[in-house]
Amino acid sequence: MKRLTLVILLIVAAMLFPGRSASAQANDFASSINLENLGRIAVFGDGRLKSFGSHANSMMDAISGPKRINGQEAAYTYLDLLFRPEAYRDADIIYIKNRQVRESIATVLEKQPRFGADIGERMATFRKTGLISPMLLGDQTLLGLFHQLEADLIKTAKQMDAIKSAQVVCDPRFLLNRLRIVPPGSGSMDEPWHGIDEVMFVAGKTSAPSSFQMLAQQRPPLTDIDLALQANIADAWRALVNAWTNVDANGVNAATASLAELLPKVAPDLYPNQNRLEWEQWYFVKDQLTRTWIVYMFSLVLLLIGFVYRWKPAFALGCLVFAGAFALQTFALLLRWYISGRWPNANMFEAVTTSAWFGGCGAIVIEWLVRKTTMRSLFLIGSAATSMVALMTVHFLPAYLNPNISNMMPVLHDIWLYIHTNVIIFSYVLIFMAAITAGLYLVWRVFGGGPAFARAGGAGAVVLAGVGPSSIAGSAPKVSFGEVLDGVTMVLMELSFVLLWAGIAMGAIWADHSWGRPWGWDPKEVFALNTFLVFLVLVHIRLKVKDKGLWTALLAVVGAGVMLFNWIVINFVITGLHSYA
Repeated sequence: MKRLTLVILLIVAAMLFPGRSASAQANDFASSINLENLGRIAVFGDGRLKSFGSHANSMMDAISGPKRINGQEAAYTYLDLLFRPEAYRDADIIYIKNRQVRESIATVLEKQPRFGADIGERMATFRKTGLISPMLLGDQTLLGLFHQLEADLIKTAKQMDAIKSAQVVCDPRFLLNRLRIVPPGSGSMDEPWHGIDEVMFVAGKTSAPSSFQMLAQQRPPLTDIDLALQANIADAWRALVNAWTNVDANGVNAATASLAELLPKVAPDLYPNQNRLEWEQWYFVKDQLTRTWIVYMFSLVLLLIGFVYRWKPAFALGCLVFAGAFALQTFALLLRWYISGRWPNANMFEAVTTSAWFGGCGAIVIEWLVRKTTMRSLFLIGSAATSMVALMTVHFLPAYLNPNISNMMPVLHDIWLYIHTNVIIFSYVLIFMAAITAGLYLVWRVFGGGPAFARAGGAGAVVLAGVGPSSIAGSAPKVSFGEVLDGVTMVLMELSFVLLWAGIAMGAIWADHSWGRPWGWDPKEVFALNTFLVFLVLVHIRLKVKDKGLWTALLAVVGAGVMLFNWIVINFVITGLHSYA
């Protein structure tokens, strides 16, 4: 038992925190750069102060999407694009998500013989990965095609906007301009931060390469910052440029350390806590701890073995691994809260991960209440499966679920919004967990299970004491597998039904506060109501039909489908007032 536990923990640790790739290790310069120094530098962008690593992550997301260029960290690639742009001119770094647009571009370019004999192979790789070089994308033969794609407002215009943005962002002049790393000397939060290009020409001990001086216009020194401090910052920046272009890792590390020490001196009271900046850098380097899905997968396997074979050691170990996964998920959630300064529920990435965390909280509480019943472990199984799917989704689909931290829209700063959103996403995760046990029930019926259903129990029986011996919430020995699954589905369905109704009502109150009307038939409002109506039908059908377990399972799965349609299609395809959620 102890040996198995040790092996599992070692495997999980290796997968959660993998070493650098072989290609990265082969690049001595890249692997020798100390990113921790960069992590202590604050950048003002998108209306908030963030670590340099977080800033670089958002900029690289606009260029390469979910792909890592040469396996490099975003912070390294940002500076390399800035200091050595010629190395990336014909490198495949711009990501195009739309497969139709990829195919159209590839068809045009592979007909151009001037690109050499390997253009066919490059286009085949482009079709697969979506990555193409700025040089190929800027070829004049594509202009006519781009005009056609821009005209198709439904299918391809949005992708063309993304391509234009990527071409702008990978320009070193843009990258330099967005480095707002010098706080205002006044120390006022109302004053804008200065870009490093505003101080890098202040006279000092060193000078930058002439090629780099072409990226910005020389300006006089700033009037709100001590001239000597400006000169020291300028020297440190120029030392960074020179060391990077000379491939001097030690010089780069010394220069970034100097910058991290000098910049807070401009306005010590205004500069963000460097501990928070370092944690933000670490959070993004570790992929927001989304690899925790691996730990949940291990816990799911062990819990299923323990439940199916009634093997107590597997159940105990599954609970232990689940606790570890939930602890990691809780740490990631609290860390994001600490970094952003707000509860994480402002975008789809945060809604999905926070919803899964709510599911874990609910599962732990319910498991404690039913620990002596035949329903034991099924709530943990549902939560483990849900969190695994949620974290896999955000890990493997960052192009759709952007992990970058942004400020909330002003209309969202309302106490009813916080209550409404959290109640709704809590109901959604319980709906998904109910669909899991309902799916297991349907599989059981397909493989010969009879028309079993829970004759008593449900959420009320879990909360209240004194259930009878025939209740699935009790410990009757003759309860069938189908009755147990149906009972768990009913518990989750009833809880989600109440929460969904409460969430819709609170959303109406918030809408009345924010938009002056409680209901506007927005697509997301309509499909949230549709989900509620499905479960309302389920409640009434269960009272009338004979095969209660089958109809409950079918409608639970249908309700989850409507909920997912509301969360996925409404958010990504149909535009409405809730498109940010």
